[in-house]
Amino acid sequence: MSGGTSLKLVHNTDRDRFELWDGETFMGLVGYEKDGEVYILLHTVIEERFGQQGIARLLVSLVLTRLRLDGLKIRPVCSYVRRFLVRFPEYQLLVAAG
Repeated sequence: MSGGTSLKLVHNTDRDRFELWDGETFMGLVGYEKDGEVYILLHTVIEERFGQQGIARLLVSLVLTRLRLDGLKIRPVCSYVRRFLVRFPEYQLLVAAG
């Protein structure tokens, strides 16, 4: 990432995913399915050139924060999101019961 980043989280409802952009550069996504008001988080994908830079952690934290602010729940299927929830238990309240 450049020093003058302009990171933006985009909720692309047409493609059922949250996208992270740096200006015009696509960095990664969290794909989901919806079950009522529950977001089933399926996978986290980061562009290879942005790997090992903490982008996945940033993206997942942005997505979970947005869902928390919107009062929504998640069902974590994605292995990365599941590991994230273990490392950052403050997001466990987002996990839907059952």
